Amino acid sequence: MNRSIHQIIEDQIKRWEMDKIKPPLQIKSTVNIITISRESGSRGQQVAEQLAKETGFDLFHNEILEAMIDLSHNSKALLETLDERGMNIVDDIVSALVHEHHLWPDEYSKLLLRILNTIGKHGNAVILGRGGNCALKKFHTLRVRIVAPERLRREYIQKSQDLSTDDAQKMMISTDANRNAFVKRYFNSDANDPANYDLILNTGTLSVEKTVQIIQCAINSV
Repeated sequence: MNRSIHQIIEDQIKRWEMDKIKPPLQIKSTVNIITISRESGSRGQQVAEQLAKETGFDLFHNEILEAMIDLSHNSKALLETLDERGMNIVDDIVSALVHEHHLWPDEYSKLLLRILNTIGKHGNAVILGRGGNCALKKFHTLRVRIVAPERLRREYIQKSQDLSTDDAQKMMISTDANRNAFVKRYFNSDANDPANYDLILNTGTLSVEKTVQIIQCAINSV
């Protein structure tokens, strides 16, 4: 009974519309955005899903973000619906990001930055991938990177995708290369630079549950 991506987006927009009428409950921590970057096979998606469940935050992963971008091509009302009164603020932040990172934005990158920063403005969100750590520095953000030893990552991919060892290795390398290239192209940044994160956690030595606990402790300590 999984909801479709479009249904998830529709439900999200409804929640944001309600926030305009009735502000969301205040949370104890000032951090209300967690971005999660991950190495392929490090179980970063599991961490993001569990973290969103534990915090009650909304989860925005690649498929949701890409679907929002696709929808915005045909419906400008989507972005306007997100925050009609605050879009000038978001546009100002996007312009500052373009200037700061010396970017030459195309239509896709402008939409991505606008959507990420609209999510950031609303807060209470876990954002998985898509350079969220680069785009949301102006908000109360905790930027997390999930890593693991290559052997363990390859074994996880091999088992979860039912692949041979060689195919799992190729998939791991290709996925990481594509993600790194994405961050470099759209944010002129290095996805592997530790300085781009507040917290780097190794799921080779930490379980998903323990990783989530540590992130929650960090949220409450910042």
